Amino acid sequence: MGEIMRMTLQHVPTRRLAFVRVTGPFGQGNAQAIADIKQWASRRGLLRDGAILCGIPRDDPSATPPEECRYDAAIVVSDDLELDDTVGVGNLRGGRYAVFDVPHTTEGLNAAWSRLFAEIETRGLAMDDAPIFEMYTSELLARHTCQLWVPLRRELP
Repeated sequence: MGEIMRMTLQHVPTRRLAFVRVTGPFGQGNAQAIADIKQWASRRGLLRDGAILCGIPRDDPSATPPEECRYDAAIVVSDDLELDDTVGVGNLRGGRYAVFDVPHTTEGLNAAWSRLFAEIETRGLAMDDAPIFEMYTSELLARHTCQLWVPLRRELP
């Protein structure tokens, strides 16, 4: 449990998202939301190699009542893709992120989430207030991993 998680620093551009949102205690409804966004994306031919799916918890469960916690299951889409009213639209903030490789299991994700903030502090990094997100790609899933992307404060010029 005390081992350092594998981390890289990455910079990404702002990306447009199509998402399905569930509200309630984290964990309940997440799998259905992911299935819903995958079905929506599949009907539009978007689930090909290179597709980026994200799970985005929008609220801090230690500060938000469980019944009000929001979770977005999202897919990165092109800026010119026409969206319908069955999905929400938003952006994934561009910038610098600490990226952690995590076993794609409930236990692996829970362990990573429980250690994440201490790992950031240990490494001398400062988190930004944008949401942390889970990333899933076919390449990552083939290795039975996913990633946690932690937004970092913008560096001063």
